[in-house]
Amino acid sequence: MVQAIHIEINILCLLILIVIADQTRKSVSQQMNRVLYRYTVYGIIFSLALDTVWMLIEGKMFPGAVLLNKVVNAVFLGTGTVFICIWYLYTLQMLGYTISRNLTLLVMAPAAFCMIINLISIKTGWIFYVTDNNQYMWGPGFPVQQVIVVTLLLIPLIHLIISFFTRKSQDDRKMISKMIGLYMLPVIGTLAALPYAGMPAAWPCAAIAIVLIYIDNQDSEILRDSLTGLNNRKTLKSAFAYYSKQTSDVKNLYVFMMDLDHFKTINDTYGHTAGDQALIDASRLLKKAVSQISGIVARYGGDEFLIMGFFNGESAVLDLKDHISADFEKWNLENEAPYKLMISIGYSQYREGQTLDEVVKAADESLYEEKIRRKSGR
Repeated sequence: MVQAIHIEINILCLLILIVIADQTRKSVSQQMNRVLYRYTVYGIIFSLALDTVWMLIEGKMFPGAVLLNKVVNAVFLGTGTVFICIWYLYTLQMLGYTISRNLTLLVMAPAAFCMIINLISIKTGWIFYVTDNNQYMWGPGFPVQQVIVVTLLLIPLIHLIISFFTRKSQDDRKMISKMIGLYMLPVIGTLAALPYAGMPAAWPCAAIAIVLIYIDNQDSEILRDSLTGLNNRKTLKSAFAYYSKQTSDVKNLYVFMMDLDHFKTINDTYGHTAGDQALIDASRLLKKAVSQISGIVARYGGDEFLIMGFFNGESAVLDLKDHISADFEKWNLENEAPYKLMISIGYSQYREGQTLDEVVKAADESLYEEKIRRKSGR
């Protein structure tokens, strides 16, 4: 009865994840967060499938049954840590880290170790062994496997909690708190399953978390730019309608229009992947700048960005403009990208009775004048 329920839970999770995997496969996006999410989905499908195969062959006697049970468990235990590490990379990417080759190798190193010791256990029985009547049993070294798995699960969770308390942006903290809630599901499932061999908790809980992330991503894409994670143009009308009612003599609403200088050259010279990364990096710098004021930042289109926020006067506006330019210059000095990130900025103050289009047009004209001044060297 218990075995049948275990298999039914796995099959239900498999069917749901296969649908999600098919949808993510159809996406042409190769953004790192989507690629890592896609691999995580594939990994959980693979683990659920192996777990189901194990339940079907456990205790059954047929030619090669014992060897098959050993291979299935070695691959299941080994690849499980691989997919946990991929999930950690996904978490790091969502927190704004660049997933470099060296970082990937560092994060994946414990998974490689687990894979090796589990494959060796087919012969040695150190992590696990299979009895003559084809029953899976823990070996003397199985606590090592458990410690590694729990550590790999807790490190990302600790990383998320630290980021929550150190980030100043409310948007960042909201995103991180949501990730912590979702990440707790596989952590709780894994910890609950540790004392019981074969308990159906860890991977079904991971599957539920993946489904919830998928639903949240679908909802977010209505109001968020899929590449940068910034607000998109659809959010601006409602934000403007709210902000324009909050203006006062000491609380002036301004709109900034910005675009990246020589962005077409970046695309043409280094490819669209580099262009996408330039937009992502610029977005992170602008989000950081907006965290210092009461306002929002949106991707307006292409390499154009818009900031809408409240300032106490023209001097505060110019301070933000200088702050953004300084952040971009600092990024160029500290990063080894083959291109330089440069931004032009125009702005306009909202006047009572103006529409959003009118304020944006005035800011856009200011941006054009800024570009003319920079070209003339003034």
